[in-house]
Amino acid sequence: MSEALSEPAAGAGPMPPDLANRIAAFARACRAAARAVALYPSDHPALAATLEAVTAAAEEAAGGSALSLAVLPDALMVDGRRMLKPDPAAAEIAGLLHRHQVGLFSVHPHTTPEVWRLFLALLTLQPEQARLRGGLSRLWASEGETRIELRAVNYHELLRVRSGGERATWEAIAAQCLEGLAFSLDDAIVEMLFGVLDDSSRIAGVVEAIESRLAPAGAGGQTPAVVVSLLQAVAQFAAASDPEGIDPVLDALAAAMARLPLDTLGPVIGVSRGSNRAGLARFVEGLTRRVSDGAIAALLAAEVRGGRGTSPALADAFCGLAPDPDRRAAIVTLARNLAATSEDAPSPSLAKAWQQSEAVLLAYSDRKFVSDAYNAELDRLAGRAVELDDDRTDSPSLIAAWRETVGEDAVRLLDAALLADLLRLQPDLPHWRDLAALALQRLSVLLVVGDFPAAVVLAETLRAHSNNHTDPGIRAAAEEMLQQVLTPSTMRHVASHLDTRDRPVVLAAQRFCAAIGTAAIGPLADVLTREERSRPREHLISILAGFGAAGRQAAEQLRRSPNAAVRRTAVQLLRRFGGQEALPELASLLDDIEPRVKREATHAIAMLGSEAAFDVLAQALTRDDEVTRSAILGVLWTLPGEDAEPVLSHLARHAPCRGSMFEVHARLVARLGMIGGAPSVDALAAVLERRRFWERFRMAALHRAAIDALGRIGTAGARAVLEAAAGSGPRSVRGHARARLAESARRAEAGEQTA
Repeated sequence: MSEALSEPAAGAGPMPPDLANRIAAFARACRAAARAVALYPSDHPALAATLEAVTAAAEEAAGGSALSLAVLPDALMVDGRRMLKPDPAAAEIAGLLHRHQVGLFSVHPHTTPEVWRLFLALLTLQPEQARLRGGLSRLWASEGETRIELRAVNYHELLRVRSGGERATWEAIAAQCLEGLAFSLDDAIVEMLFGVLDDSSRIAGVVEAIESRLAPAGAGGQTPAVVVSLLQAVAQFAAASDPEGIDPVLDALAAAMARLPLDTLGPVIGVSRGSNRAGLARFVEGLTRRVSDGAIAALLAAEVRGGRGTSPALADAFCGLAPDPDRRAAIVTLARNLAATSEDAPSPSLAKAWQQSEAVLLAYSDRKFVSDAYNAELDRLAGRAVELDDDRTDSPSLIAAWRETVGEDAVRLLDAALLADLLRLQPDLPHWRDLAALALQRLSVLLVVGDFPAAVVLAETLRAHSNNHTDPGIRAAAEEMLQQVLTPSTMRHVASHLDTRDRPVVLAAQRFCAAIGTAAIGPLADVLTREERSRPREHLISILAGFGAAGRQAAEQLRRSPNAAVRRTAVQLLRRFGGQEALPELASLLDDIEPRVKREATHAIAMLGSEAAFDVLAQALTRDDEVTRSAILGVLWTLPGEDAEPVLSHLARHAPCRGSMFEVHARLVARLGMIGGAPSVDALAAVLERRRFWERFRMAALHRAAIDALGRIGTAGARAVLEAAAGSGPRSVRGHARARLAESARRAEAGEQTA
């Protein structure tokens, strides 16, 4: 993996000419095939020809064994060897792989054109889209194909485990900076540079590596621009990744700049005056303004102690960091105090050095290097630049709206709309089939990147043709194309993008599946059986529920799964369908061996709210199955009062009251007394009407519990039931009811006296 950042090993030499020719031929074939995959449908003759060509070129390059290519930003290497003469096609393929953060690319013998088609379809994705889904390496691994292997570069691990240590990494970064005298760093490498911000002095390691590489080439003038470009790249990366936290990063970069060697610092500051790159000059100017007085004073103190206090380079750098004369005087005083406190005892030589240094530093001015006319022009242009920056013709909202119209999503949507219009306008069946095949190929790409709005445009267009087109041939062809959309990986791609709270994305996915039709139900259910993430599972259930009665077959498929989690999903799906039609399937799940499935089914049945549903629970409670009874009661006791009252009231009135069910009824009565609504009062009144002469004592205890519950409720309806029981109930009921009424009367009288 380290080849992706390193130069070839010393003494490795160039690639043999024969091998270089074969690699170049393979790269050219691969480039042509990648373009064809992006442009043509899967059955186009041009695509088949290019895929055959890249397959043959790969076999030829490998020579009967596995071909492993290390990926550099602009080249492919074999065993640490580069091509002697760079090849544009190899550079293009290497750049494409490098942008996908691929460090090693291996091709094994007997790779087929279909494998190349699948791989190149992923390779042509935008790197940002691929990274959102885990990166190209992970996407390719999900296809399960091993004849092409990718190994991603782990930049964070690279710094830690590299055999050359940190120094070797700085060497590699320097090589990237200096390549072709142009600056280009990957975001991943720039992100790695954030480690130096914990200690600004560590940036010197990068500078040393740059200077050591520049010196042999006699190009020392490059160093300032490369260093500034490096600092600017880190700042741009920070601004893009965390705009709110850019200030601390810029402060750290300013502190790092102040610690550069003086021979480098002076030319770096001079970039703001002499660079022909306006953006780079403004960046340096802004960075110098952030350098603190303390950092400048530390630089002066170190130089004076080292005997370099009167050097022109120090004076020039000092003037560039602190152009205001008053500020320079304060910094010199601060530096003198800083140097004095660092000495164990006052030194006459140091005092003399300070006198000489102050005379030079405070009297120095860079005006003598710049003519008055030129300096006046610079001041005028600087002021004008600020005016133009402030005086914007277009508002930020207008610019943002324009950018959205040319973004990748907008372009893909426009492309899909164009294809849809062409399909609507094309009356000739053969030509319509060609357009539909292209639409099918676009659909595959859109599903991979998760662009459901654009996919919906094409899918709904095909569905409209299938249902309403006047030509029977086009109607049949449209239905055939819709069936071809359902490849084994289609719904897997759909599910992979549903781990989101973005409602428009979910709605677009639902519309896409609805356009495919009921043929999507089986694949959706199959994906649902394998999905472990809760949010995608919930969205898939919503999509299946959108098919109405036709989606019931998916619930049946899930209900028979050997996986308990999938069976619980079947319960959720049946709840979404709702209605009494789902009751038989839910009732069968009460006999499931998994307690959690029993509880899910109980909750779903209770929420149906019908007498038939409550009777199913009553029958299950009377069976000699303690596990089922515990699961059902565990759900019923924890339901909210408004949900629990209907089912508990029904059970209190109609569930058998014998044997172990007496304990259940006792808890039902107590819970109804806590809920206290009108249905609870009616159910408790029905309990008082029950008689079982052969279990007189247990029934009497249940009656007393019902009277206590009515007393706790205390409403007018509850008092009416108690008065009726006190007048006409059995002896034990009459006495207990009268006692409850008397207690209620005493509490009411005490409350009135207190008031």
